[in-house]
Amino acid sequence: MTLAAKTGLSVVADGLTVTVPDGRAGREQKTLLDRVSFRIEPGEFVCVLGPSGAGKSTLVRSLLGEREIASGRLLVGGHDVFRQADVLRGTIGYVPQRDINPTALSVERALQFASEMRLPAGASAAERRSAIDRVIVELGLERVRQQAIGDLSGGEMKRASLAAEMLAAPGLLVLDEATSSLDPATEARIMALLSERARAGMTVIAVTHHLDNVDEADKLLILGHGEVVWFGSRVEALGHFGVQRLADVYVAIEDEPAGFWSARWRDRLAEDLRLAETREPGGAAVDSGVERAASLAAVSIPGFGRQFASFLGRELETLLRDRVGLRMGMLLPFTLALVVLAGFSGTQFKNPLMVTRLLDPGEKDVLADVWGEVSQAIATDTVGDQDASIPAQIRVFLDSQPKLLAHLREPSTERIVRDALTDAVPVAPEREIIDPGGTFKWLSLMSICMVILGFVTGFREIVKERPMLDLERRHGLRFTAYVIAKVAALALLLAVQIAIFRTSVELGLMIREFLGGEAPVEIYRRGAIVSASYNWLAAVACATIGLIVSACVRSTDKGVLAVPLLITPQILLGATILPITGGILKVVAMLFSPLYWAHRGCRSEGPGVPEFWQNLGDYDKALWIPYAALLAQILVATLVTILVLRWQERAVLGRNRPVQ
Repeated sequence: MTLAAKTGLSVVADGLTVTVPDGRAGREQKTLLDRVSFRIEPGEFVCVLGPSGAGKSTLVRSLLGEREIASGRLLVGGHDVFRQADVLRGTIGYVPQRDINPTALSVERALQFASEMRLPAGASAAERRSAIDRVIVELGLERVRQQAIGDLSGGEMKRASLAAEMLAAPGLLVLDEATSSLDPATEARIMALLSERARAGMTVIAVTHHLDNVDEADKLLILGHGEVVWFGSRVEALGHFGVQRLADVYVAIEDEPAGFWSARWRDRLAEDLRLAETREPGGAAVDSGVERAASLAAVSIPGFGRQFASFLGRELETLLRDRVGLRMGMLLPFTLALVVLAGFSGTQFKNPLMVTRLLDPGEKDVLADVWGEVSQAIATDTVGDQDASIPAQIRVFLDSQPKLLAHLREPSTERIVRDALTDAVPVAPEREIIDPGGTFKWLSLMSICMVILGFVTGFREIVKERPMLDLERRHGLRFTAYVIAKVAALALLLAVQIAIFRTSVELGLMIREFLGGEAPVEIYRRGAIVSASYNWLAAVACATIGLIVSACVRSTDKGVLAVPLLITPQILLGATILPITGGILKVVAMLFSPLYWAHRGCRSEGPGVPEFWQNLGDYDKALWIPYAALLAQILVATLVTILVLRWQERAVLGRNRPVQ
């Protein structure tokens, strides 16, 4: 297999019209491109110009098959960009304004991972290496080959983005404002490089607002108000618009009403056609309805296994090479551990607690008799010196204990006695146990920390690299492989973070015990390894829920706003603060709360635990149930993330072509 440069592809727009619903006008349609027609020959370099809102980005999205057309057609190499997207896969390269290579990776490693996606599935390691070496030489990146992309200059980063798209030697290279953020010298070098690529046979279309170097292009395609107002050389464009500078073309377009310059352009085309027929009598006009389709070799997309391995490898390598992010990721669980240890530094985990029971009949009789005498005693205002009754003697004693007398006169005291006599509350001492309160609070906070860790880790994973995801999707990325690789990478990262967290907490407790303090009571919690496994699965489940949010939002800022909305319901449904003992609330917790299962798995409501500490009600204490529930939640959240990505793509592509 030879991965040499491919022949350039023609681009033909014939009456291309693109409309979108106009939200301000009910069901009216707003026209973004109106009857756009042009023909770019193979190997031509064309710069697309025009004022803001002229339709430049819409044209690019149409070329990429991302805009539904209302009428007309758009062909690349004779193939419809919407209905034959799979045929064109690998033949159209796209460089957006924002550089999309992983900044933590070196140029060579980034291109290595890009080659695994962009080159055919049958390409060998040697062929991928050859393609990488070729684009590094062609784009002058030999000196920075081993440098991290984040350390490169703006021009070098842009060339690295170009290199990734040129790995498969596309027949058409499209750039959308790719040089907008570059300094003039660097922009000039990039434009010269694009001109060189065009002379080598590649068709290049560059949308730009820099006018200093557009003379490198063979032709200019100028848009105004969604219409073609010029397609030809730069020098002729100046004469057509009657200006001295190309920048004044923008002013001329905006000074005239919509349709003025497009009408003049159509008149010019008609005049050129008439003159051509005059020079060549009997010559036939070219039939624009016929366009010979270029023969394109089928590109085999890498399968699930290769894509999964590639994405997972890139994710882990990016993580390891991101020194700042890695330090922060390791510092966060350590900080949470310190917070837990500091928060429970004064807690006595082994305080005694008296477990009470209901009174038996004999005890009730005694209590009723005693309370009757006491009631008479506290109801008496004064006691006579000669009164020898039992209530009088009790009152004499209580007069010497004013606080006790005041307590007995409280309405709550009478209520407690009444409830004890009617078996409403247990008041009789039965046995003494260790108070589980401190241990249960500690377990709750440990599980809550894992939920926070999971959400914070997962919510930004997709949105932060959305441009890269969209670009790789055009090269055949499988959402299933991508999302599962994300989950696997997050699971490995969280395993390390939780190991740090749990180890730090357990070491802190050991030191506390060595110094004479107390640790959480063993009988009320599972072993450290079992608890850590539940915490880990809960964190992974929360991270996958975070992936759903990350797939739904379009900016990291919006994802940040969603994190509190995710954490709060988890805490409420986790049986850490509110008891979840049955009913619809328990069903909701079991279905949607990883914290509930983590808490249920880590907590052990040992024998004799008072009812007011039994937050879980009646439940099966088998260890496998929380494991199965958490794994099911991870699986469902992963599937939902994949479906969200696919639904979004269908919404963008509309009815133009199926999602493969």
